[in-house]
Amino acid sequence: MRQLTLVAHGKATEAFELREVPTPIPGPEQLLIEVEGFGLNFADVMARQGLYREAPPLPFVPGYEVVGRVMAFGEGVDSHWLEKRVVAFSRFGGYADQALVDNRAAAVIPETIPAGEACALATQYCTAYYMTDYSHKLREGETALIHAAAGGVGTAVVQLCRRKGVFVIGLCGSAEKMCYLRELGVDLPICYKEHDYVTVIEQKLGNRKVDYIFNTTMGRSFGKDRTLLNYGGKLFCFGGAARSGSKRHLLNDLSFLFQTGFLSPLFMMMQSQSILGVNMLRLADHRVEVIGACLRELILLYNAGEIFPRVGGVFSAAEIASAQALLESGKSVGKIYVHW
Repeated sequence: MRQLTLVAHGKATEAFELREVPTPIPGPEQLLIEVEGFGLNFADVMARQGLYREAPPLPFVPGYEVVGRVMAFGEGVDSHWLEKRVVAFSRFGGYADQALVDNRAAAVIPETIPAGEACALATQYCTAYYMTDYSHKLREGETALIHAAAGGVGTAVVQLCRRKGVFVIGLCGSAEKMCYLRELGVDLPICYKEHDYVTVIEQKLGNRKVDYIFNTTMGRSFGKDRTLLNYGGKLFCFGGAARSGSKRHLLNDLSFLFQTGFLSPLFMMMQSQSILGVNMLRLADHRVEVIGACLRELILLYNAGEIFPRVGGVFSAAEIASAQALLESGKSVGKIYVHW
C-alpha cells in the first residue's frame, strides 16, 4: 500500500514522502478501507508545522477521514460491511490508499455521492453537527457568529444554523469569500480585515446580542467574542488557527495563551454563559460512538437535501504539497479533497 508520510516539520514541499508499506491487518472493531481519497483539515497544517500537540511523533501518516470501499474487517465487526462504500473518521492514517478505521466511526454512503463531499461530512460536518445538534439545540430566531465561515467547518455550521432559522453572522478575510458567504445565505457577512467585527455587530444588533459563537481561531478574538455574547449565550472553541504560522517555541505558546486570556467560571455563572471546548479527536478516542451517530445523521440530512457540502479544491495525491499550501494560505473555501 502507498501512504504519504509526514517526515519533517516545515514547508509542505519538503515535509512529505510517498512510501510503500505492507497492507495492514484489521484488528477488533476495525475495517480495512480501499481508499478513493481523503480530506484535508487545518489540524493537518498545524501538525506539519509542529504545532499540533495531538499529533504522533515523526514520522507518521496524517489524515482524519477517508472515503472508499471495505475490503476486510476484524473481530467483532458485522459482515454486512464487506464491499460497502463508506466514509469514515480515521484518527490519523488517512493519507494512504488503504486505511484502518473503527467501524463505529464509519457510515455507508450512496454510490452517487462525490467523494469530496462525503469527506466533508466526516471531520468538518461532524464537528459542526456536534455543536449545533448533538450537544446543544439551536432555536429559530437566535443569532450565531461564525469565525472562518467560508472554511470547511464554517460552511457546515452556516448550513446547520440556517436550517434551524438562526440569524447567521459570518466572518471571512477577503472580498471573494464575502461573495461565497452571501451565496451560502449568511445574513451578515463581515470581512474582518476591513472592519472591526465587534463594532459592525454592535451597530447592527446592539450589545450582547449573539447567542452562539463558533470560534476556530482563539487568541485575541476570544476576548472580543465575550463582549458580544448574550446572557445565556454559548461560546464554542474548536481550534487555534491564530497560533498557526509562527514556530513552535515556548514564548510563542505563552503569547498565544495570554492573548486568549483567562476567565473565572464565576463570571460566566453571573451571566449564565457557557464556554465549551470541542475536540473531535478526544471524542474519537473515548466516545467513538458519538462520531458515528453524528455521521449517520449527517448522511440522512445530505440525502434529504438539507445540507450541501462544498468542495473548494481537488488534488491528486502527488499534489499533496499544493493541497496543503492552499489550505494554509487561508484562501480556500469549503473542503479540500485529495484522491489516489
